[in-house]
Amino acid sequence: MSHRSASSNGSVRAVKKQTVEERRAEILEVTCQVVIDRGFAATRISDVAKRLDVSSSLIHYHFDSKEQLLAEAFAHYARNDVAEMEAEIASAPTALAQLDRIIQSYVPEGSDDVEWMLWIDGWGEALRNPLMKRISQALDEQTDDLLERVLEHGVDSGEFVCAAPAASAMRLTALVDGLAVQFAAHEGLMNRENLIEHVRTVAAAEVGLTLAHFQGLTSDPVGPRFMAPSAATDAALRQLIARYCDGVLRTDADTWGSTWADDAEWELKAGAPVVGKTDILAAWAKAMKGFKWAVQTPGACVFEVDEAAGLGHGRITTHERFARTKGEPGNLLAVYHDTYRRVAGQWLFASRRLQVIEAS
Repeated sequence: MSHRSASSNGSVRAVKKQTVEERRAEILEVTCQVVIDRGFAATRISDVAKRLDVSSSLIHYHFDSKEQLLAEAFAHYARNDVAEMEAEIASAPTALAQLDRIIQSYVPEGSDDVEWMLWIDGWGEALRNPLMKRISQALDEQTDDLLERVLEHGVDSGEFVCAAPAASAMRLTALVDGLAVQFAAHEGLMNRENLIEHVRTVAAAEVGLTLAHFQGLTSDPVGPRFMAPSAATDAALRQLIARYCDGVLRTDADTWGSTWADDAEWELKAGAPVVGKTDILAAWAKAMKGFKWAVQTPGACVFEVDEAAGLGHGRITTHERFARTKGEPGNLLAVYHDTYRRVAGQWLFASRRLQVIEAS
């Protein structure tokens, strides 16, 4: 057969011949379509050849056996699926949003989700096909690794408390796999919303959050959404306050200064804030010269944060005892009204405003 055809002006142009890679990709795509219709066990090489309108010998030229064809077709489809998931996750602004996008992407769209039909059928085929078993395991491990990276990112950013991200990732993927099979195989057992809520509930427990943190990602998309902090953020904010008090106790400018954002504000007198970390440190050093020692003891701490935005508010009751350089020891009972900002994974003071309740 000639690979040439006439153009409208009578000239002759060449018809581009498929490369080996292009032909293999076409065969794999069509094999996936046939498997979706017939299942792995019932798919024959002749079925794929018929769908492509080619001879079975052409399929055999590119693939040594039916087992290899099915295994590579599954790998082709699944790798594209994982790549799409990775791209979706990469665009999420926070570790929590990334975790939720994994859940949304991984959970079946419905009981007739063709991607999940391939995964479920592929696991069954892996019991009989050594090539499929190896590829299926590698792809499952790739999904686990992706989830593990997201959990580690959340730990590094301070959003999550997760002692063993690899183990947590394995538990979560196993949960989705099990629920997905139930969802696909049994009519009316649950809907997709139920499935997502089950996974979110367990995922939240794995990383020190609550289900409300996931719900906050979508229920108020405009502007910050402040709520009780995760266990990790609560601990980080309490550590920030402790470090601040420790800096005062030891008159350690480096420790005390490390608690402030560069553009922070510090207001000890109403209407007279000190702006910027450099000026705040200078004002603090000058003030500390008037004291022999000072001990600040924080009391009740109330925090509200937007984990996704990395912003927070706090009210901290403080009892302070001090000895002036000149004069009698004194006491101060006050409340700090704080704002916090997460910078490079670390929570810092964006502002502190002192409200004096009693001073002596």
